Amino acid sequence: MLFGKECRRILTSLTFLIYCFVVGLFFVSQYFEECNGAPYIPDEKISEDHDVIMHGAVDDLATEYFANNYTCYPYGFYKTVRLKDKDSKKVRDCLLEISGLTNDELMEIRDKGEQYYIERGTQNIMYYDIGEMPVSDTITYDRFCELMGQVDDILGGGSNYKVDDIVFRYSYVPMTDEEIEGVISDLYDKDGVAGGYARLFSDYMGIVLGIMPVFVTAALVSADRRKRVSDLIYTRKISSFKLVFSRYTALVVMMFIPVILCMIAASIQLIRNFDFSDLALYRMFTLPTFWLLPQIMIVTAVAMIVTEKFSSGIAILLQFAWWFHSNMSNGERLSGSIGKFDLICRHNTIYGRDEFLLSRKDFIFNRVFFFFAAIVITALTAYIFELKRGGRFNGFRLFGKDSIFRHKA
Repeated sequence: MLFGKECRRILTSLTFLIYCFVVGLFFVSQYFEECNGAPYIPDEKISEDHDVIMHGAVDDLATEYFANNYTCYPYGFYKTVRLKDKDSKKVRDCLLEISGLTNDELMEIRDKGEQYYIERGTQNIMYYDIGEMPVSDTITYDRFCELMGQVDDILGGGSNYKVDDIVFRYSYVPMTDEEIEGVISDLYDKDGVAGGYARLFSDYMGIVLGIMPVFVTAALVSADRRKRVSDLIYTRKISSFKLVFSRYTALVVMMFIPVILCMIAASIQLIRNFDFSDLALYRMFTLPTFWLLPQIMIVTAVAMIVTEKFSSGIAILLQFAWWFHSNMSNGERLSGSIGKFDLICRHNTIYGRDEFLLSRKDFIFNRVFFFFAAIVITALTAYIFELKRGGRFNGFRLFGKDSIFRHKA
């Protein structure tokens, strides 16, 4: 009965309707549009060949050094960096050590290069088409990575030379016909098609579900305080644990329903685009549930306890910081690398089954950890709620009446 009342409250709230709209819009604009039609078949793969990585990186570094115009994405946002002479010489020294050239030889390569211009905003930046740069025979890959790290530090981070990302940026090589056939075979024979699309679906939906649940949760929990319903709730005989867990369960269930509807829409799309006999359609429901439900649970649990203890504003700010950091920490690694404590797990391709399986243990640990962590945090929320009912704790607020600056013990 209490669970049903909470579900009706959520269903009629404006914040939940906005949540549904944003989740649906993200699904249509990101996943549905990309998967509408025949799948793109990759023709390149990550080789992790050190020679390929070093040659690709030194070519880009020389081109940007000559133009003194470096493209960086600190915190995911585009930024053009132009270095002063002191820092530019440091980059030159790294470039000379990697290439094994003298400064005169480096300048000779620049002068022989064909000039061309690229428009960047209101500026036309001159670049040099220098062909392939040499790599020193004596430099080791470890030393190369060390120098790339120095260059990235000089540029302020987020550059093409970030050590954690250079493998994913510079080690792509063409796939053979046999390898391409193997990738297609994995999608059909091992993933049953739906498995690959389920990973891509979960990847895209995980982005929006890493931030949107906090708004619904914070709005619902703080509504009692705004409408002065808290005093009435405190006098009821119902236990704090039953009340908090009923509300928490209602939030999770209601916010997962739009995700289920998106799963159904994605499944219908697969049936339209593929032979039904090729589809292991159940995977479009099982994998996204295991992938996305713990994420909704942990975001909701954290939002509840922070709102209960502090305020809805603090809950939103903290969740945004966590979501932003999780998104940015992946860098170039949009597939094949899932950490044990990543809020948002990424695998932005329907292929790469073997890459995904390399992180399978960490992925399972990650989702199970967040599932149980969410339950523990919700239990702590219920305990805090019980203290507030007994008048032993009134929470902390930054603004307004009874703010943290006016808090009474």
